Amino acid sequence: MTEYWPWWAGAIGLGAITVAFWWMLRRPLGVSGSWQTVVHWREARRLAQAELAMRREPALAGDALMAATIAQFGAAATYGTIGHAPEASANSKHRFRRRIPWTAHAVFLLALATGGLISAFVNGGFAFHWNMGPVHELLFGGGFSSYVALLLGGLAVGFGTQMAGGCTSGHGLSGCARFVPASLLATAVFFGSAVGFSFLMEALVR
Repeated sequence: MTEYWPWWAGAIGLGAITVAFWWMLRRPLGVSGSWQTVVHWREARRLAQAELAMRREPALAGDALMAATIAQFGAAATYGTIGHAPEASANSKHRFRRRIPWTAHAVFLLALATGGLISAFVNGGFAFHWNMGPVHELLFGGGFSSYVALLLGGLAVGFGTQMAGGCTSGHGLSGCARFVPASLLATAVFFGSAVGFSFLMEALVR
């Protein structure tokens, strides 16, 4: 039987990781957000380059906003504003927080997988398995159907995390620690759904 850490040791470890992540990067920890950045790395790089130019030349931000306003509402919307905009302050360049490079997000995700492998090797539990165990096979069958179930489950999780704006790390660790109402609600839904589904699975396998 697998032996787990005491609950308090796990809590200290997760809390330390969350605080360290914020202390080093000034960003909340979020696995799904890191994955999204890696998948859309071209867009992340383009935004980083654009924001770098605006940090160097703060007036570019005002020009970009003016161009977007004219494109959306027409030139008439700018009447009375041109020539009256306040000058950029000396601290304007600090309005754009430096983005974390997508490569750093990739390293973070690889470190999670590597840490899991190291832990499995250390405790002697590393082994290759081509199935998810007897319960999964009982519910979804074996072979191709089990892989289809895994694929659909992964897609559902990915869709849900994007719709909710975060996952158990972004909402559960970072958001709940800051008492963000949306994170408290999302985490309650995450774990409530998991508990309900576990009871459903237990009823199905009996």
